[in-house]
Amino acid sequence: MFPPMLLYLRVGTPERPGPGIWLPLFLVWLILLPIVVLVLLITVLTDVVLFFVGRSYHHYTVLLLRCFGVLGATRGTVISIHAEANVIDMELV
Repeated sequence: MFPPMLLYLRVGTPERPGPGIWLPLFLVWLILLPIVVLVLLITVLTDVVLFFVGRSYHHYTVLLLRCFGVLGATRGTVISIHAEANVIDMELV
């Protein structure tokens, strides 16, 4: 599963919905990619060291990969907030 690549955002009032704007999230993922690779290498190294030391919990890499799975599951999420004064619609594509 891939993380969401675009965010569609519309803010307006109940009588007059505002124009929608597309925000490119894939640019954020490109910026975060080196940090994610570094964190993944650190968790793999930590898991290997904890395995050889004999600690009972050495699954940090699995935890990190599951967090990426949860991030990928957010694709297709639609959030609509309707109040008396304004309306906010968000969609992760």
